[in-house]
Amino acid sequence: MQIPLVHRLMLWGIYLTVPRQRIGVAIVAIDDKERVLMLRHVFHPYAPWGLPGGWLNRNEAPAEAVLRELKEETGLTAVLGPIVQVLREPRPGHIGIAYLARILPGPVTLSPEIMEARWFAADELPAPLLPFIRGAINSGLAIHRSLKAATGDEAGMDYVVLLEEE
Repeated sequence: MQIPLVHRLMLWGIYLTVPRQRIGVAIVAIDDKERVLMLRHVFHPYAPWGLPGGWLNRNEAPAEAVLRELKEETGLTAVLGPIVQVLREPRPGHIGIAYLARILPGPVTLSPEIMEARWFAADELPAPLLPFIRGAINSGLAIHRSLKAATGDEAGMDYVVLLEEE
């Protein structure tokens, strides 16, 4: 592997033979009233309400992708916190990654693929929700509450960390 040509051939071999997996990303945004930001999507007829998010582009970092998708769908920006869920979804086959986040103030501008954006209390979430969405919200709320208790921060936002560029 110390020989550059052999190393390059190995990398090409991996690129050509290792199966690839689609990766989706989502944001669990929780406000100071512990409400969750949900979007009603045009392209999801059976479970229209979901979290802000979408698919990674080629060679895009998940953190960059989820912030890009939030901006595209709502015009908003956020500060990312920890990952709250990673799960393999069978249909369509992909890996889903959900981040806890704090939405920064700003005007909402919905993309044509989003019909509505609303904040929902945890006990008033719209139905039906996909299992990944429900699991991400439950995990996000649990982590938010535990970090809020640990930090003593009333808004529960002391845990938010800026992610460094990769």
